[in-house]
Amino acid sequence: MLPALRAAYAAHITDLDASSAEDAKPVPISHTLLGVAGGLRSTIAATGWTEGDLHSSVVLLSRLPPGDALSRLTLLSFLAVPQWREFAAHCARNLQAQLGPLSDRRKELLLAAWLSFALAVLAEPSLRAAADLPFRHLAEDGEAVRRTLPYEASQTVAPLARRLVSSISAHGPPRSGAASPLPRSGTASPLPGAAANGAVSLSAAAAAASDSAARGAALPLLPRTEELRWGGADPPPNRTVGSYASREEYIRTHFSLLREDFVRPLRDAIGTVRRGEAPPREVRLHKGVRIEGTHIGEPGGVLHRLVLPTAGAAEESGLINGSLVALSSDGWESCRCAVVAKREAARQRNDGSLFVAFQRDGAGADANSLGAAVEDAAYACELAVASNAVYEMLEPGAYWGAYRPVLAALQAAAADTSGLPLESVLLRAEACDAPPDFVLRGARNFDVRPIFNETPQEEGMLVDVCCPWERASGGGELAGTSLDEFQLRATKALLSHRFGLVQGPPGTGKTFVGLMVVRTLLRNAALWSEEAAEARRAALAAAEAALAVADVARAEARAAQAEARAAMVEAKVKLSGADSAVEGVETARAAALSAAKERRAAT
Repeated sequence: MLPALRAAYAAHITDLDASSAEDAKPVPISHTLLGVAGGLRSTIAATGWTEGDLHSSVVLLSRLPPGDALSRLTLLSFLAVPQWREFAAHCARNLQAQLGPLSDRRKELLLAAWLSFALAVLAEPSLRAAADLPFRHLAEDGEAVRRTLPYEASQTVAPLARRLVSSISAHGPPRSGAASPLPRSGTASPLPGAAANGAVSLSAAAAAASDSAARGAALPLLPRTEELRWGGADPPPNRTVGSYASREEYIRTHFSLLREDFVRPLRDAIGTVRRGEAPPREVRLHKGVRIEGTHIGEPGGVLHRLVLPTAGAAEESGLINGSLVALSSDGWESCRCAVVAKREAARQRNDGSLFVAFQRDGAGADANSLGAAVEDAAYACELAVASNAVYEMLEPGAYWGAYRPVLAALQAAAADTSGLPLESVLLRAEACDAPPDFVLRGARNFDVRPIFNETPQEEGMLVDVCCPWERASGGGELAGTSLDEFQLRATKALLSHRFGLVQGPPGTGKTFVGLMVVRTLLRNAALWSEEAAEARRAALAAAEAALAVADVARAEARAAQAEARAAMVEAKVKLSGADSAVEGVETARAAALSAAKERRAAT
């Protein structure tokens, strides 16, 4: 038996009779098998298989976690070896005869393993096409064996048998001798791409991936075979006059221009090599490269180990984590791209090894990590049929790790429907020269002490940022800054315009200018920050409310004064009436006294 298989069997299935295959939880054993030295496929091909060993391998494969990318890769590694596949087909055709002499318990467990294995293969298009197994014959023999089991054991296996019959009816028998296609991640349909002689044609796979990207409105990150072989339409030019029709047009234009900046030199280098000429000086060509097995990376990705013809070739190159390489085994009629990973681990081997992560066009995984993500492991299935090929590898002069984050950000922006930041400026060049919103709200006098950092900082230096920079209180132009003339102009432009662009070669102070602007904005945060604006709005509202209350109080006071004046007038009227009455009394008294005098005189 294959030593790795024996080790996995001993570690994961210590007692075959301990539990049924149906009840046991699937155990992930892919790491043990895929990590075998020399590559799993080569080891399987070099192993002599007996009926017992093959049944044990089926039991082990039936315990793989269903639907897992590493499980698919492990299954395909077995099915891609003609010796194992043909012997498995022979055992499947003679399952009844082979299981007949066994005990009921072992017969039940092996039958359940074969049925589970067949279901796992039929569930995946790539495995179904590569298997070429007699599934109908297996189902018929399995039903015959099930009927010989005791009632309880027969009922345990019955659900698997029914599912297999339904799966065969749904998918139909695979074509005999079908080549192994590449499954597309997240879909149930395989990509065409395997040639009749076992060599993989990447053109069909790339075209299918391109169609998928077009249907999903995605922008593929990695270059495709057609682009590198024949070229493509020139990217649309950047608009320097006028507006973009939509955010999609803007994103696609800048994505295409940046991507073409990386792809075109690589395409030209491939064309040079195809013509038999030496590649450009900045491009390295490695011949005699082989794929020597699959490895498990961290945090759970699938890597392939490339072996360069000489141990020092990898060290002499400029390859680092995130570098992109292109490989071809057919004179650059087709090619595939991979991203370098785990560079330090490869150096420690000191044998010319290079760990790479192969990815499809438009893969969403971060290839600059220590390994390709698990969802991209299905792409490695295609490589299984070409592991013995000899490749030429081109190492571009540009570093893919610098392009990829920007392209990925643009790709994410294309899928984001929430809008594009600064859309009015980037798409339509609107209000580029207009002042910022906080300036339009009246916050124009900024304290610019952080910019004029060579003057005393005790007192504020207020300037109107939208006018020539003079002290708001007078005193002429400001002086005393560590910025030169052009840096100061850039600083003024950034503070007084809604949109600004500062550019220049390294060492010209772009970062320092940005630092000065940020410090100035932070010094004047009360003028522009949302919290400060809210506080100002709350203070203004409170002041307006206080004024309203004061107005009401003043109105009430005026009303009270009017009432007081009316009361005074009424009192005056009453006093005037009283005075008249007193005068009448006095007049009456005077008349009475006069009459009394006249009577006395008459007497």
